[in-house]
Amino acid sequence: MLSGFRNAVKSDEYHPSTMEYHYSDLCLPTEHLLAGPYAAEFTPQYMVPNHDAEYEVRSSVLVDGGDRFGVSAVVFDKFEELIWMGNQGGHVTSYYGPNMQKYTSFQVHESEEVRDIITVEQGIYALTKTALRHQIRRGIPKNTFRSDNMTDMQCLYQVSTTKLLMGGHQDKLLELDLTSMKDTVIPIQEEGCAVLRSGGGSLVACGSADGMVALRDIRTPKATEHTFRAHSACLSDLDMQGDLLITCGFTQSVGGAVAEPYVIVWDVRCLRGQNTGGSNAWSLQTRSPPLLLHFLPAFSGRAVALSADGHVALLHLNAAQEENQSVFQVDTHSSVCSVMDVSSTSQALVFGDQAGHLHLFSPQHNHEPVFNNFSRATEFADQVVGLPFVNFNDTNFQFSTVPLPQLSSGSKWFNVLPEEFFKRSFRRPKQVDPEVLKTMKMQGPIGYAPNPKTFKRNQMPYVEDTFEDLAAAKLNESKYSPQPIPKHYQKVELRYNKHSPNDIDLENCNKTGYPGIESTLPNSYCNSMLQVLYYTPPVKSTLLAHTCAKEFCLSCELGFLFRMLDTSGGAPCQANNFLRAFRTVPEAAALGLILPDRGPDSRVDLIALIQSWNRFILHQIHYEILETRKKETELAVLTQNSSPPKVRAGNAKQARSLATPNMNGQYTEEYQYTELEFLGPSTEFEQEEFGREVREDGWQAREEGAGDTEPAPNCENHELPNNRQVEREESEISHLFAIGRNQLNRCLKCNKEEERESVVLACALQYPTGAPREGGDARGGFVELVRASLAARRSTPAWCENCARFTPTTQRGRIVRLPPILAINCGGPHEKAYWMKGNQKDVPEVVRRGGSSKPCRYGLHCARPGCRFKHPDRPASASASSRRSDSRESHCVLPHQLLIRLQADGDVIINDKTDQSPTEPHTPRSKPDKNKKPVTTQSEEEYTLQAAVVCVEDNPKNLVAYVQTSKEDSQWHLFNDLSIVPVSAEEVFQFGSWWKTPCVLFYSTPSASLAPLEEAVAS
Repeated sequence: MLSGFRNAVKSDEYHPSTMEYHYSDLCLPTEHLLAGPYAAEFTPQYMVPNHDAEYEVRSSVLVDGGDRFGVSAVVFDKFEELIWMGNQGGHVTSYYGPNMQKYTSFQVHESEEVRDIITVEQGIYALTKTALRHQIRRGIPKNTFRSDNMTDMQCLYQVSTTKLLMGGHQDKLLELDLTSMKDTVIPIQEEGCAVLRSGGGSLVACGSADGMVALRDIRTPKATEHTFRAHSACLSDLDMQGDLLITCGFTQSVGGAVAEPYVIVWDVRCLRGQNTGGSNAWSLQTRSPPLLLHFLPAFSGRAVALSADGHVALLHLNAAQEENQSVFQVDTHSSVCSVMDVSSTSQALVFGDQAGHLHLFSPQHNHEPVFNNFSRATEFADQVVGLPFVNFNDTNFQFSTVPLPQLSSGSKWFNVLPEEFFKRSFRRPKQVDPEVLKTMKMQGPIGYAPNPKTFKRNQMPYVEDTFEDLAAAKLNESKYSPQPIPKHYQKVELRYNKHSPNDIDLENCNKTGYPGIESTLPNSYCNSMLQVLYYTPPVKSTLLAHTCAKEFCLSCELGFLFRMLDTSGGAPCQANNFLRAFRTVPEAAALGLILPDRGPDSRVDLIALIQSWNRFILHQIHYEILETRKKETELAVLTQNSSPPKVRAGNAKQARSLATPNMNGQYTEEYQYTELEFLGPSTEFEQEEFGREVREDGWQAREEGAGDTEPAPNCENHELPNNRQVEREESEISHLFAIGRNQLNRCLKCNKEEERESVVLACALQYPTGAPREGGDARGGFVELVRASLAARRSTPAWCENCARFTPTTQRGRIVRLPPILAINCGGPHEKAYWMKGNQKDVPEVVRRGGSSKPCRYGLHCARPGCRFKHPDRPASASASSRRSDSRESHCVLPHQLLIRLQADGDVIINDKTDQSPTEPHTPRSKPDKNKKPVTTQSEEEYTLQAAVVCVEDNPKNLVAYVQTSKEDSQWHLFNDLSIVPVSAEEVFQFGSWWKTPCVLFYSTPSASLAPLEEAVAS
């Protein structure tokens, strides 16, 4: 009904595309017809919800085509439990029952909207702008009526079973005879007829667009019984029940037409013979201007008023009090509520909006509303009766229950064939594509790989019964079988039996004579690093010679553990004392190195854990040795002098070193862990402020001088720089592992440069994040990583004295000292893809389709495997072979020896020793003077891989260690807790397997005074 009203009133706004008149913005807008500047916006009015509303929403559905068209007509079926809906696209859909299950859906016109729908016994009549369509309820069309008199039709009214009355925005009514399908023209004086309603008697009310209402007798519709003006501007809607007529509309004001916030009630008995009905009508105030009206057929004197914004009010026509109204809200999804209808039982209300939704309301306690009192059964499609559906593998089904047709003479069914025809045989699938195995990444027992797209979707190839396919499958099975994890790399789990000896299991695990370490205690993940430190003779001799009076000293416990391993005679040992002391160190707990008693969780990152443990243990041993040396010196001074020396206030670090010993030799103030700092004062005490900073990665740094404060970078190289030129304090550990460098910091704001010395005990690899470096070594992937990590250049916020705030600062390191033992942390699990490049050296390269002749942007320096672009000065096959060889050598293979050359400017050049020319001289290593600032001179060192800690990606993950037990014979052994087996050098240096990732590497020089390990481990 609303769509008719939208086209009912003439205004100054004329849309040439639709050739129709519309309301102005001051009247009722039409969002589906008006666009651009003609579209108006609705502001939802505030209304207090009434919890005592009689009706509540029962169902809400998006109609067919609701995403494109709004609802233009809706009506309850008078004969069945159906709701009929028509939209602006000419489509009609019906819904069954209170759950609004879709029943039928069909198109009645290709473009015109459905203006009105009436239901008859044989079907429905759907009215569009220029046509009347008759269809049965199942959706089959019966006929379509068109006439020259139908120019802009709007409403329908059923006079009898054989006559229909049609009105529209034109100067005539049409009376249609359904038997002969001929129309009769009835001229009218009003400006069209937008609505036709009757109250059950002989009068029918015809509402025009200009606010006039004409009462006609349905027996003689050509004559007008009475005509009066209901509203001064335009009419919105009307309805009749008996002798009562209700209307709503717009009134004319100074600014234009304004919606009236009330409903006018007329008594048609008092209107006959009078020119005006002003004294025979009364109004009912509503909270929101009404747009649509409808009487409740089951109640006398009650009506429903619907506003455009979805406010619904139940009116009592005989009671004018506003508080007697029952008000509720329809969720119109911020659109205009356009149509409404009431069922004949008044148990259901249906509303349609321009967003394409239908909303069904029913009384609060009536969840199964009935549309009609005596509805007939709705006809549904018959169920197709077919053969029973049975699974092919169902052995319990009785096939005799299915009737079989008769066969001709001589034919047999399959159930009477011999048994050999029913033998089960499965097709064997082909082997996995080598390209899949090449790019596969394992997550526990599950492998993930990108689809090579060599087969179609949902296609599984099978091996045919031919000799060629069988031979090819056998060859691929032997050549490209996935590499399993060897047993001696897996976690050793020995179940001790107290009733019988366990010597047999231990003998199977270790037949080398080297002692192992049990992993039955918590925090035993560090057994691999303990084996590496034990088989490093300089570290071992230092710890064996260390003694102090501290209660929980990790250096002492490591020395005791090494002494026990020397005297064990190859029997397994336990690190109980060391792990007990390790748990008491608060810095270890702060770094997350102490695991719970239940053992390591599968979610714990063992790679990052063992690298943090490596940095922690080197720093801890260094400071414990240094602190013991200082206390011994102070004790000697106190023994010689009768009174302790005076200490200046302000230097807290030196004040702690002057603690007074107790009677048993221990000191009253315990040592507290700080980060590595070699530049502390030794003889003089300078008065300056002592600061402390807790860095983001958990390391605590005590810095001297307020000007040295800077935020710690989120990297593995933990260092503490200082500007003061003082004597450097070293221990045996710092002499072996310390990497000295000058760090130049330049503020990007004021360009102020500041140089400071710093020392680190472990070098952390910094992997590239972008394209490969131009001019870099094509073969030296790992070598280039070490070079870039030693002389690291990065940008980080730091404190600037000149700017007096944290500013972006570039940091560049200049190496001044190379250590005898180079400890390298290889990064976390995110860099595993770096070590996987260049793997599968035996798998032939797959020729990719769609190759391009476009030159590669990296040219000869391209290291991308399977690059499809053109590379100059080399053929395609040679390029692919070179890339595969270079990638394999530079990524997944560790160099056995490194030749590190220290330049005069602090930069380093690292090459594989095999790549170095034999004619080049070897310059001995230059050591800086202790009493002077280190002056960088050109020198070089030869480093040889001594040990490596590896993470095995098993379930659970495991940490093992490679140790070179004999330098003369290049003999390597794998230490896996109690399992110790000899391995080849190729297995140590190759890291292309998916289950093996390097964690910590130890490279040593001949100057480290490494004695043969056979003599070191001999008791």
